[in-house]
Amino acid sequence: MYLLDKLFQLSEELEELKAEVRTLKKLPKKPKIKPSNLDKPNPKGGKGKERKTGKRKKKENLSIHDTKDIKLADPPIGWKLVGYKSCIIQDIIVRAHNIEYKLEKWQSPDGAQTQIAVMPEHLQNTHFGAQLKAYILHQYHECVVTQPLILSSLRDFGVDISSGQISAILTENKEEFHAEKETLLSKGIELSEELRTDDTGAKHRFKNGFCNCINSSLFTYFTTTYSKSRINFLEILRQGRNEYHINKESLSYIENERLTAKYCQILKQSYDEGERVIKGKTALEDYFKSKGITAQYAKRQITEALLIGAILEYGFDPNTVIHSDGAGQFNIFIHSLCWKHAERPLIKLKYYNPVQQDQLESKKAEFWLLYQRLKIYKEKPNEKTALQLSQKFDELCEPVTGFGALNHVFDELKKKKDQLLVVLKRPNTSLHNNDSERDIREYVKRRKISAGTRSDNGKMARDTFLSLKKTCRKLNVSFWEYLNDRLRQSNLIPPLSQIMFQKHQLSLA
Repeated sequence: MYLLDKLFQLSEELEELKAEVRTLKKLPKKPKIKPSNLDKPNPKGGKGKERKTGKRKKKENLSIHDTKDIKLADPPIGWKLVGYKSCIIQDIIVRAHNIEYKLEKWQSPDGAQTQIAVMPEHLQNTHFGAQLKAYILHQYHECVVTQPLILSSLRDFGVDISSGQISAILTENKEEFHAEKETLLSKGIELSEELRTDDTGAKHRFKNGFCNCINSSLFTYFTTTYSKSRINFLEILRQGRNEYHINKESLSYIENERLTAKYCQILKQSYDEGERVIKGKTALEDYFKSKGITAQYAKRQITEALLIGAILEYGFDPNTVIHSDGAGQFNIFIHSLCWKHAERPLIKLKYYNPVQQDQLESKKAEFWLLYQRLKIYKEKPNEKTALQLSQKFDELCEPVTGFGALNHVFDELKKKKDQLLVVLKRPNTSLHNNDSERDIREYVKRRKISAGTRSDNGKMARDTFLSLKKTCRKLNVSFWEYLNDRLRQSNLIPPLSQIMFQKHQLSLA
């Protein structure tokens, strides 16, 4: 049996090497992991979604922009008009719409001075109107249309614009959008009991990087960096500040991480002597040098500790749940794991005889039933049921005879029991990471179509508008209307952070 397991392991390694060769040769690769069946009516699938009965009223809430009367071609003699039958036709207007603004020019009586009327603020220093800019942004970010195709379509419509001007509209002078994006994370941290997170590969300036996604039911926030470490994640949560704090929380962290006693003593001495705030990375390196801290593992763990101290100092709630797929960099505070990612080793497991097949199928069924019971528990939590579910988890992880690989999977699963069963103490905790996967898929689509970014403005614009788009969807705000509102500087749509707060208050009512 050991030889069979070893053979299977070597075959997997061979497939991984083949996949790496395909990547180096820039050949397409096939996805390995099938979708989880945990949320289906039964663990083996079923008939899928039930067909919905009835149809929605498609034209009930349509706005009418114009009306036209259609006359009967040849009404019979003696008949009278008694009314109209309504027939609504949906259409759009797509054409160039150039406006010539004539600015009044006034001159003083002596002719020495002149004054010219001022253009509206949103039309100053530009040759393109707000709706055209909104169209370009909407096509690129909402419809995932490439810049060359946007250029082609606009020229078909009769718009005189260049590829460089489209690029500038997409990336330059977006400070107000960037500022609003940053408010999403700060307000989301303030309002959310749980932050879901995931990351994916990203290229910037032809270098491999990573895009991190933090989200909840109220917002989505993207950040692209060159690292996916825990330090990087904590720096994102620090929200642009540059301070490192030595406080009780940071001291507690390094003790839990079992850092060498001499380094713990150095930090404790700094705390006792009042050296509690370090401003900036340069100052942090100077601190390490002055204290004789040279080991890289010590620098890393101390930096993590000081970052945790900083974000808690800024008001981050240490009871916030961080929900992820199990990546180690997210294992901070109360860490909750995704059940669908936990199921993957079971899905990939191979059996070699009918007995092992029965054992594997039995364990999969138990896993599925426990997941379904947890979903029900979320609706009606109580202590008695929580204790029963915890016992069921222990029973699920009990070893079987003659299937070492299966036992190994459940040994690893049992080590993660507390993180998988956070929901028993915090019923609002997610059981899966599908929401993060859906959010970050928007980024993956853009990466596949347009590869990476080549300028810092482009990177920031991509992160910003993907964040704003996904947040608008969650808040039931039209992204098209939002773009038009902000570009016209009408501000009829409140700040998204304010809408987040209003929606949160409604959920509590």
